[in-house]
Amino acid sequence: MKLTILAIITIAAAAFALQTGSVQTEPIKVRGCLQGNGSTESPWSLRGVALPPPPTAAPAGAPGGRGDGGAGGGGAGARGRGDGAGQGVADAAGARGAGGRGAGGDRGAAPPAAPAPPPQPRVDLRLTDIDMSPWRNMFVEVEGTLGPRPATGLQEFRVMSARSAYGECR
Repeated sequence: MKLTILAIITIAAAAFALQTGSVQTEPIKVRGCLQGNGSTESPWSLRGVALPPPPTAAPAGAPGGRGDGGAGGGGAGARGRGDGAGQGVADAAGARGAGGRGAGGDRGAAPPAAPAPPPQPRVDLRLTDIDMSPWRNMFVEVEGTLGPRPATGLQEFRVMSARSAYGECR
């Protein structure tokens, strides 16, 4: 019974989280040119910001193999060491192993990596929760959380910390 109630609460929380849209709760760092003066007519805004890509679930990889590439050896009971060409490498006793898949084999190899996600388009953000006067018209790095994306206007970014950064404002 307790498990059923816990499962229902978990599903309800997940459904609520999906409905909130693009509100991000984990802080991110972004860089851009600070503009504005903090008034309602000209709020603080960060121009030309490249947001980090949204987090994605890690793909489930296949379990790896042994990875040693060795095979049972011949001769005086010596173990063969694969050299990638299928030929055994002579060991200290002079016996040649049967060889195995060496570095060129694909046994136990990880699947090919997924291609990198396309770069995010540059956006402008409206900065809130901090006075940005010391950094006016400078290139800055700010850390904070993204607010919901509005239908019109700039997306809100709740700033937790700010610092000047190396870069040019164009």
